[in-house]
Amino acid sequence: MSNKLHKLSVGIAAFAAVLAVGVGLNTTKADAAAKKVADISQYQGNINWKKASKDLKYAIIRVQHGSKGDAGYMVDSKRTVNAKGAHKYGVPFGQYMFAEFTSVKDAEKEAKDFYKRSDKNTKFFALDEEKRMPSAKNKEQTYVNAWLKTMRKLTDKPLIMYAGEYYANFHKLNFSKFDGVWIAKYSSYKPKVSGASVDLWQYTSSGRVSGISGNVDLNKVLDKSTVDKWFTGSMKHKAKAKPSYYKSLDGAKGVTVKKPVFEYTSTLFTKNKRISQTRIKAGKKLAVKAVVKNNKGSYRYQLTNGHYVTSQKNYVTPYK
Repeated sequence: MSNKLHKLSVGIAAFAAVLAVGVGLNTTKADAAAKKVADISQYQGNINWKKASKDLKYAIIRVQHGSKGDAGYMVDSKRTVNAKGAHKYGVPFGQYMFAEFTSVKDAEKEAKDFYKRSDKNTKFFALDEEKRMPSAKNKEQTYVNAWLKTMRKLTDKPLIMYAGEYYANFHKLNFSKFDGVWIAKYSSYKPKVSGASVDLWQYTSSGRVSGISGNVDLNKVLDKSTVDKWFTGSMKHKAKAKPSYYKSLDGAKGVTVKKPVFEYTSTLFTKNKRISQTRIKAGKKLAVKAVVKNNKGSYRYQLTNGHYVTSQKNYVTPYK
């Protein structure tokens, strides 16, 4: 995706692709008839989507590069025509943005712009995180987190993160809160990143696709079940439900434990405030004398012994 990756030696890339899939660049068993997965941008020029659809199973279309003020800033000039072409000829697609984060505010802005510019038919959104900006002062993960938080508020579609193998490991990127992992490595060896399982592998920037002139980034699916869910729309990110509390005593003398709970010496439930590291079992009855709200907005039952348990409705039931 990046210019840096694309400037790698064609000979090395070609050799890596051959080793990776066991055949030449133009045709592979893994990429036979409508089985290729390509990520594309304006650099692929005018695509004949009717022809490309015979070769592509999935596509990932670029929307933008950086934000205003960045040296490489651009809105992809082919983002709309490529989205329409893919949709018209039945090629499921996701969309991605190349990040050039300089601050938390910048990451939030890039996310909002990306979402606004994306096509309604996109199946997912991908963050291309592979460039550390000279003016960035915080850890790269800080900006990634800001982007992810912003996008979660905007959409329930899957959010994927892309990075080069070396970059991901060097910056210790955390993929755990994303819905998928997409890694670039032009080598005969599958990519590995710390703490994550790679779902999609970009193995060459010198691939070929019918209906597209010149080289194309091609990807190999490593986790078919996961990647298929990205493109079929069957994966939806479910926001964590807000807890529902009993907020007043309302005459209750005690509560019955529905699901095992811890007992604490404070309304702020931290590990070092637990009475015991063993939970109180379901079915146990506890005498209560008050309901207390802590400074985080969470409600607790205060027991007659002065300790606290949660007042979440799915954990306890009051009795009178």
